[in-house]
Amino acid sequence: MRTFGTFVGSMALAVMLSAGAIAGEKADTAVPASPTPDQVSIGEVRLNLSSDYAKLLVDGDTWEESEFLNKGMLLIIHSFSRTSEHTLHLTPIYSDLAPVELVVKADDWKLVTVGKNEKMWRVERKVTFPKAAPKTAPKAEPSQPSTAPATPKGN
Repeated sequence: MRTFGTFVGSMALAVMLSAGAIAGEKADTAVPASPTPDQVSIGEVRLNLSSDYAKLLVDGDTWEESEFLNKGMLLIIHSFSRTSEHTLHLTPIYSDLAPVELVVKADDWKLVTVGKNEKMWRVERKVTFPKAAPKTAPKAEPSQPSTAPATPKGN
């Protein structure tokens, strides 16, 4: 019985020493400091739309990291680079509205609070789609006299 107690005691001591070694490793490992706002180069763009579910093109290409909220009236573009200028092209799904193009510059970004201790870079805009110009039927061109030489009439 004494050997069993010694075995259990030595196992407990081994477990405590290994746990202390693991804790010592974690304590020695430096926890990276959270980045300063100037070190963060991405943010989100929030667009309040006057029409729902508009098609988005960023610099002429589709952008996958976006979502619609509020029944399609709020478009949120995620993982957007804030260090360069971008052109957004929004095409409404209704034919009576015209597309809108807007430019997001590096100076447009603002640091906003999104939680108690959390901030992020964000651009917020309101987008109003203008009425599309009425489509008119192409005008028929007046018939022009032919320039082919006249054929003489026979007797």
